[in-house]
Amino acid sequence: MGVKRKYGRFYLDTKPDVQGCLPLIFEFTYRGLRDTEGKYKRNRLRHYTGMRVPGKKLASKKVLNYACWDTRQQTARGYRGADDVNAYITTIVDKVSKYIRNKNEQFQPLDIAELKKLITVNHITSHETIVSFCESYLLRYNKPGQESTKKNISTMVSSLKEFTDKQPPLLANINKDFMDGFVSYLTNVKKNNNTTVEKKISMLQQILREAQEHGLLTTATALEEMKIKRSATDIIFLKQRELATLEKFSPHTDRLVKLKDAFLFGCYTGLRYSDLQQIHQAHYHKKTDKGEQYHVLRFVIKKTRKTHEIALPPKAVAIIERYWDKQKFKKLLPVPTNQKFNDYLKELCENAKLNTEIEITAQFGSEVKTEIKKKFEVISCHSARHTYAILSLENGMRPEVLQRNLGHSKLSQTMEYVTILDNVRHFETLKAFAS
Repeated sequence: MGVKRKYGRFYLDTKPDVQGCLPLIFEFTYRGLRDTEGKYKRNRLRHYTGMRVPGKKLASKKVLNYACWDTRQQTARGYRGADDVNAYITTIVDKVSKYIRNKNEQFQPLDIAELKKLITVNHITSHETIVSFCESYLLRYNKPGQESTKKNISTMVSSLKEFTDKQPPLLANINKDFMDGFVSYLTNVKKNNNTTVEKKISMLQQILREAQEHGLLTTATALEEMKIKRSATDIIFLKQRELATLEKFSPHTDRLVKLKDAFLFGCYTGLRYSDLQQIHQAHYHKKTDKGEQYHVLRFVIKKTRKTHEIALPPKAVAIIERYWDKQKFKKLLPVPTNQKFNDYLKELCENAKLNTEIEITAQFGSEVKTEIKKKFEVISCHSARHTYAILSLENGMRPEVLQRNLGHSKLSQTMEYVTILDNVRHFETLKAFAS
């Protein structure tokens, strides 16, 4: 069976799933249009069919061929399930050809959106399961600076596999009941707090939106907003006196001395761990304004991929000068891996006797649990960023300036820190009614 070019073409994607199978794609290109600026744009449809073909390759010097796919004829061959794929291809070709003939007879232009809807409606039930599609999405996920997000998605997929108990449902059968069941599993079995549950559900819905775009999700009820009540996030930070205590403390090992300097640098600049790890000598600049010279860091934020510039206080400059030309690849700071950073930091703060007791709150479903912890037990690298934000506000920095310094896109992100400053709020209240 040959497939005429005017009715589109079928081809295999180059990224295999965990079983080594390749997704089958249908592509149709109609004559392009020129936009308002006169630029030519192709009118193209790429449709994710939901079908997969074994990706075993054949040795060839000229072109890439597959044992189970005839590139020239655009048909599957040589494996169980090939007939189902070919029947599906025939169905799509018939629908597209009839649609084109009807449009031509009526002298009407083709509508790509209308064509996509036509071949998606009454879609042959896909063999794609919720787990296999999520695993395929994870393999394709390759956003720069989003390694931690990929790791979180991987954790969510692992929980999803445990929930489906080796019998994952088809994507076409995913609905709100399935999502509610997954929420219940995460809360009652995995004992995840509401914040973690909300993040995992949000990740899954992000993946399901892509499935919906490819015509693999027959109902949109799985994408309805899940109302999960989050508890207020506990922001761990050092108060001014605690920061001064850590500054004066002298660790007994070189490992903790370096860790202390890296953490303090974060407290003076508000940088995330990913940026503390990446900054090097090329990011360090001197500037002069009104006759005064000062130092700045100018770099691309790893998380947002946006250019960022921040002025360095003298204490941060002193740390840079201490390690100048002493790090590999001209890095500015001795920053260990994230896990080691957090482990060493807890040890450092315990030795420095930062043992203030704080209440940690977490919500599990409708139940709120609290636990008393010492500060050194819960402190992390990100606490440096929180410390910078809160002490900056306490010392009078305007929120809009802090927003720029933290690299936040919205002021609302920065204002979350303001709720912590009860002492500032009380002082301002008393001051307002002093007379």
